[in-house]
Amino acid sequence: MKPLLRLSVLMALLLLAACNGDSTPGQYNTSSDPAVAAKADALFQAWQRGDYDAVLAEYDETFFQGRSRAQWRKHLEDLLAERGPLREWHLRRSQADSRFSGKFFIYEYETVHDGNKRLHHLMTFLWPVDEDTIKLVGHKITPWQVGEE
Repeated sequence: MKPLLRLSVLMALLLLAACNGDSTPGQYNTSSDPAVAAKADALFQAWQRGDYDAVLAEYDETFFQGRSRAQWRKHLEDLLAERGPLREWHLRRSQADSRFSGKFFIYEYETVHDGNKRLHHLMTFLWPVDEDTIKLVGHKITPWQVGEE
């Protein structure tokens, strides 16, 4: 087999392996960390109880540079008013990346609300090299699309 053809076949096989269609929740969680998952769980548990002070305590102060605490709290309250009470949450995917400043974790969660309404959460955590505290530095919430994997 010619080297270019062999390389093309190898790349196609690698691409197919990376794009497998299995959508079992949590299947991509090879980069998850129990301490980071515990921080996310604490946030979702507090949100489920309606304890917004505890929810906001999970975020690093740098998170509120783009949107104030009051604005973010109102946003979370509005989401629950629209979607209904939070019933459960699932870690769908996770990714980790080490940098000079620390280790970044990107977690993708799905939350389930009344009437099977769902939200998609993309959360970024930073575990700085020089600290023993995990910081939630990014959180984007969007409606979960039907059929989304």
